[in-house]
Amino acid sequence: MFDFFAEHIEENDIPSDGLVLTYDDIAYGQSLGSTAKFPRDSFAFKWADEIRETTLREIEWSPSRTGLINPVAIFDPVELEGTTVSRASVHNLSIMEELELGIGDTIQVYKANMIIPQIAENLTRSGMAPVPECCPACGGETEIRQVSDTKTLYCTNPDCGAKHIKAFSLFVSRDAMNIDGLSEATLEKFITRGFIRHFSDIFHLERYGEEIRSMEGFGEKSYKNLQDSIEKARTTTLPKLIYGLGIANIGLSNAKMICRAFDYDVEKMLQADVEALNEIQGVGDVIARAFVDYFAVEDHREEFFRLLEEVKIPEEETTQEEQIFAGMNFVITGSVEHFANRNEVKEVIESKGGKVTGSVTSKTNWLINNDVESTSSKNKKARELGIPIISEDTFLKMIGNN
Repeated sequence: MFDFFAEHIEENDIPSDGLVLTYDDIAYGQSLGSTAKFPRDSFAFKWADEIRETTLREIEWSPSRTGLINPVAIFDPVELEGTTVSRASVHNLSIMEELELGIGDTIQVYKANMIIPQIAENLTRSGMAPVPECCPACGGETEIRQVSDTKTLYCTNPDCGAKHIKAFSLFVSRDAMNIDGLSEATLEKFITRGFIRHFSDIFHLERYGEEIRSMEGFGEKSYKNLQDSIEKARTTTLPKLIYGLGIANIGLSNAKMICRAFDYDVEKMLQADVEALNEIQGVGDVIARAFVDYFAVEDHREEFFRLLEEVKIPEEETTQEEQIFAGMNFVITGSVEHFANRNEVKEVIESKGGKVTGSVTSKTNWLINNDVESTSSKNKKARELGIPIISEDTFLKMIGNN
């Protein structure tokens, strides 16, 4: 039976990543109840990943804002799960060594969760491809670092252009300062011309107004739009500002947790040690050390205080909300009716100690979807795992808002 479905799955109009067997007697099946996670009337099976053989042609080295240089495998294009794939992240040097990757090797590739291309196996194992001694972005020296039994490659040049461009790109991104008109290409031009050296310089681009207006792709209207966006960005929140600094391992959610724990008091946060940060629900040792180490650098502190002078942060409501969702994970999908968007729902959940993730897993506690009976992939996954699917109205009742 399984072979029959597996053979015919490619003929279906709708993609499928698995098979669920259930009783045709619905009433009997429901009478069996469920465990804490799974219904007792159903059995879920995953199809084996679709794997294709191809030839490795190149290892591309991709620098990031943290200095980490990620290896990316470039191979002859293959069809996987309905799309053409020709590249896959190798993640780190340890995986490269384990696979013994060499240019020209015959490799097997697949899509993890039917989405992310990965290398499953190297069939020829000719030996590891050479690791660059110089950063591909700036030409600076590279070094191999061992972190938690994982070998990674880093650029040692603090002035590496890739670090600057990626760092500034994060700073102006939607979840950080949300400044329109500063693409990576534009940032690269501004950095090259010396308009921007620090984050705070972005708030004083009027110094170079004449030069910017005369640049290719810019004019009076583009320049005005950029200045308007920069002025609008001056009103922000402390978590967004901290997230925009690009501290390793600290996302917007982590920044919010830290700010709430210290009542949005900057001095308290900067004086906190690793032990104090570790006591915050959802903040582990890695995040705590990253935060403390970042602000231990005097240049970082000075730039942070310069930014505080440039922006206006409305006073936050520091009344401690009841943490009714502490330790709970939510996923939100579909449209919302009582909130402006899903981000507003996320804000409420996080303010009450919960966490919002993008995909349904065994660690998910609740899936919020106004279409409870939907046959979407998230709803299907939740049902397979026995995770409650609740509507927005039910969620509002949970937080005591009728």
